[in-house]
Amino acid sequence: MSRPKRLLSLDGGGIRGVIAAEVLIRIEEILLAYNSRWQCLGDYFDFIGGTSTGAILAAGLARGMKVKDLLNFYVERGPRVFKQSMFSKIPLVGRLWTKYEAGPLEKELQNIFSDSASRPLLLGSPELKSLLMIVSKNATTGDTWFFVNSKNNKFAQDNAALPLWQIIRASSAAPTYFPPRNLHVGKTSNEFIDGGMSSYNNPSFQLFLEATQPAYGIGWTPGEQNILLISVGTGFSSEKIPYPKARGYKALNWAPYAIGSFMDSANLQQNILMQLMSQRRPDKKTESTTDFISDHFKSLLTYHRYTISFSRERFKRLDLDDINVAKVQALDCIDQIPDLQRIGQAIAREQVDQNDFEGFLDGDA
Repeated sequence: MSRPKRLLSLDGGGIRGVIAAEVLIRIEEILLAYNSRWQCLGDYFDFIGGTSTGAILAAGLARGMKVKDLLNFYVERGPRVFKQSMFSKIPLVGRLWTKYEAGPLEKELQNIFSDSASRPLLLGSPELKSLLMIVSKNATTGDTWFFVNSKNNKFAQDNAALPLWQIIRASSAAPTYFPPRNLHVGKTSNEFIDGGMSSYNNPSFQLFLEATQPAYGIGWTPGEQNILLISVGTGFSSEKIPYPKARGYKALNWAPYAIGSFMDSANLQQNILMQLMSQRRPDKKTESTTDFISDHFKSLLTYHRYTISFSRERFKRLDLDDINVAKVQALDCIDQIPDLQRIGQAIAREQVDQNDFEGFLDGDA
């Protein structure tokens, strides 16, 4: 295909994937109304990448699912997926175990990512409509792994036969929430944890590299008229610990704090990097670092980011000031799903516009 390429990046964030799904519904409405030949977002986007809950959304879109069906996965099956493990219910002792059982999540993933004959879809399955990247952390080797279904990928031979649901499960194994997932890759077995335990909870930068750097086997031409990258977040915050409470924190207190803080910091770093890479050359030379960097990058892509900061001030500007900010930040806040939907819908109304896709709406069969 000679036309410009279209990439979609989806953040991790647990049940807050509901927010991203609501934003994707608006994107789907815009694109499918523009071209009747596009029946789903997998028809429009050429390459979709996701981490953790973003991996669920990315894989679903790549196999041709409508966003509404993916949203229903969270709304209807979320309470089943987040089933508290037996040991975690034991006072004090329970804090030494993961909070949730892996079984219910694995069962739901197998149901979604199987073919009509109940056979598991593989990463290399021809049924996938687009290129797909799923991010996970290999706890055994300490490396971040990017599972990509491109036949030209360096690890295609080892990864193509992996069941898709297992890779997604590995990508969403957030420490303290779900246990690691074992994957047999090539000749070795490794344990994987949530891809958000790396710098790629927002996988935008790596998705761009996979698409454009020849070493990764795809080699699309960068440039603001050649590459569109849409990045959808699940919200972010700066979690505060009132003084002097932090000095009394124990290891078990720091664990959930560290996960959320690390994810939010990584998201911010990735977004700043992508903004710098997508800035046009400044008309006027300045001494600022930002202008210096953007001047040398010369705009490598067109980039749009949709997300929200969890703060009372931000919610108030969106007429969401009745929502409890603290409650909707948790990765497992299944009791807050209706409010997460409202947040996603508000972001979609405020931020998503058809003009964001200008220059990238050329039709194809």
